[in-house]
Amino acid sequence: MSDSQSKRPSIADAGGFISKERMQTLLTNYEKDHADQKATDIVKAMCFSKDKVLELLADDRAVGLRIYYGIHIDTDGDGIKEKKMVLVATDANGDDILPADVTLDGGIQAKSAGLILDDGLPCPNYCGGGGGGTGGGKD
Repeated sequence: MSDSQSKRPSIADAGGFISKERMQTLLTNYEKDHADQKATDIVKAMCFSKDKVLELLADDRAVGLRIYYGIHIDTDGDGIKEKKMVLVATDANGDDILPADVTLDGGIQAKSAGLILDDGLPCPNYCGGGGGGTGGGKD
């Protein structure tokens, strides 16, 4: 095992829960960092169905979740580029579990079936009933 592999954290243990205050600090920093952009429609978050996320993670090999950032280039002539978050399950080695017909960087073909989750609802357009993703939820 190489030195970099021995220092790699366990995918099954990745992530940590934070306080509401820490979350608010991170979100405020993000908004401030994007405040000087010309675009006024900054996507702050994406919401995905619990059932869809659980279906994605139902693969017996899944021990984690990877979220990729992407942009859907305008195809309907309105000039709008849609910001996307694409979710894939990962195995214990940190490899994405992808559909067999997906080719990865370098021409590597995925070996097994998997799901890819997209089309989350963007916030602020579709935040909670109170107009904000963090304002109307449980404390």
